Amino acid sequence: MINRQFLPFYLIGLYPLALTLGTLISELITFSLIVIFIIHCVVDRKIHFDRDPIIYFLFFIWLYLLLNLLISIDFQLSLNRSIFFIRYPLLLLSICYFINKYSENLEIIFKLWIVTLIILIIDLYIQFFFGENLLGFKSPNPERLSGFFNQELKVAHLLIGFFLPAFGFFLQKNQKNYPLYFILFLYFVILILTNERANILRGVFALVIFSILIPHFKFKFKIIFSTMALGIFALILIFVKPINQRFIYEIGALDRLIKDKHLWNYVIMSNYGPHYLASIEVFKSNKYFGTGVKTFRKACKDISLKKFYPENDNRNIMKCSTHPHQYYFEFLSDLGLIGFLILLSFFFYLFVRVVNSYYLFKNLVFLTSGIFIFVQLIPLLPTGSFFTSFGSTIFFINLSLFYTFIKKK
Repeated sequence: MINRQFLPFYLIGLYPLALTLGTLISELITFSLIVIFIIHCVVDRKIHFDRDPIIYFLFFIWLYLLLNLLISIDFQLSLNRSIFFIRYPLLLLSICYFINKYSENLEIIFKLWIVTLIILIIDLYIQFFFGENLLGFKSPNPERLSGFFNQELKVAHLLIGFFLPAFGFFLQKNQKNYPLYFILFLYFVILILTNERANILRGVFALVIFSILIPHFKFKFKIIFSTMALGIFALILIFVKPINQRFIYEIGALDRLIKDKHLWNYVIMSNYGPHYLASIEVFKSNKYFGTGVKTFRKACKDISLKKFYPENDNRNIMKCSTHPHQYYFEFLSDLGLIGFLILLSFFFYLFVRVVNSYYLFKNLVFLTSGIFIFVQLIPLLPTGSFFTSFGSTIFFINLSLFYTFIKKK
């Protein structure tokens, strides 16, 4: 029987496995953590609510989503993601409360994370070398890896979201844990071999930034570490054909297609360019409040892109999707200028907190979770939807760790 003080830590530790099995399971974990947290508040006869700007920001965002729901072009589409966004600030408060109250149990979380991730990494290597994973799953795209996600190509997002905080935790405990560096090597190589371009760039960038900012190593070691990471990336890019195809050949073909070599032209001629342009056009028609969360799939149908592409260009019919595939464009189209500025202000405030807090207490879990948040917010790189359960859960778990270690300062 699991002691009740250990239960929240096992639940948090099961998040990577739960997200691999399906978001319904991860949502049940989130619900359970919030319920346990509320029970603790009742037992303690105290509402454990931190008077912190991050908490106020999150509740303000939720209130804006409720307001936005009232003017959404499709109330039913927006309903769930607007109302139940409240679970994320509550999850943050829950995780912060449990870790601060029972900090001696923190290792449970990261042991479960690292074990789960090692299994995922081994499974991905098997799929890379043999064409199918341990369960016989084949990737829907032969140039990319899916592992246990089967037909969904999002395993790299999960790897980035959970590996670095776990690595940071164990590195903080023992800088001479050499098997940990070997696991890091296996993680980094398989991340590149997943062939998810945007997530590979985020992962490479995150590791390089981590190696530069980590306070425990000398400058010379940081340079060697960063050079090795970039060198591994370059070698795989050159010698592994599927990676070379997606990074060099496809981008080179795009370059030959574009006459006017401006960054924006590369963006609009990319696979996601029609979604970006359609979201901007949706925003222009609904500047202040947008069309509502999750409504891009509907609003895009009334948009024409013929002023951007020739009439016979297939991109004219590729404008619609479930979401614009980039957070900032999603905020503009769904939430309008007001919602965009609220979220941008929140992200800027988080950045300020990172800069002001990190060198005061030099916690590697804080650093890695902060890095994850900001590589997710790199402009123009494709993303999932900010409001889907999979992406939001990973984002807010990292934000919860980030917030927890600020409060432990």
